[in-house]
Amino acid sequence: MTKGIMIVGYGTRKGNLEEILFRQAARMRARGIDNVYVAYFRVSTPSIPAALEQMAADGIDDILVMPYYIAEGKLTHDLIPGKLGISRNVGTVEVGGRNVKVRMAPAFGGSPVLADIVCDRVADAGGSKDDGVMIIGHGSRDDMSGNKEVMEANASRLKARGYAHVAYTFNEFCEPTIAEAVAGLAGEGVGKIVAVPLFVAMGLHLGEEVPEQIGIPAYSQGGTITAGGRKIEVKYTKPVEDDPRLLEIMVAGAKNFYVM
Repeated sequence: MTKGIMIVGYGTRKGNLEEILFRQAARMRARGIDNVYVAYFRVSTPSIPAALEQMAADGIDDILVMPYYIAEGKLTHDLIPGKLGISRNVGTVEVGGRNVKVRMAPAFGGSPVLADIVCDRVADAGGSKDDGVMIIGHGSRDDMSGNKEVMEANASRLKARGYAHVAYTFNEFCEPTIAEAVAGLAGEGVGKIVAVPLFVAMGLHLGEEVPEQIGIPAYSQGGTITAGGRKIEVKYTKPVEDDPRLLEIMVAGAKNFYVM
């Protein structure tokens, strides 16, 4: 059987996700991983069905789908498999007259690498273990979503590493809200907050919605806000994007798949 990798992103109208997946796919090919394709759930192209058809046309009949997502949820468990024509994690579909085996890899959420990335973002922003750290998730109305568990886990990992003031929060749907997290950190007496979005890419949410809730300029790297009756400096970092450690997770999964 000829094997191939399909990296799947959500898709974007205003953001850098396409550039990120392009780079990660190119890096995988440069590492010697054969037949690496990219697809999107919505908006961006190629779509998942189009990429599947192209892979089948190229003679690939065993596909590992790698969701470029922070957390598991309905998208990774149901909606993406549905667009692939499989049920949940694995299945065989007929594409262009070929029987193609398709299986799903997990999202990044369970990896401790995410906590390493958060720590590096804090360091790059000039933060310390005595400053406030606010880990920001997307939030979801999906009962299957693991987004909250991922935020909780990484906040706990930072506390275990000696960070004194850590809060997690969400852009929408889930609690605590960003305003509540800021107020909580302000109540702990911090003079600086490093806000780290655990998102895969920049876009409208991170460029406009989150900054508005924090009280800093849109598409900025931070600013000064008033919270708890005091002026607090906020450093707003970039998301995980194409961090090389995420690439290592993908390369390891691909190598394991190719030797199965």
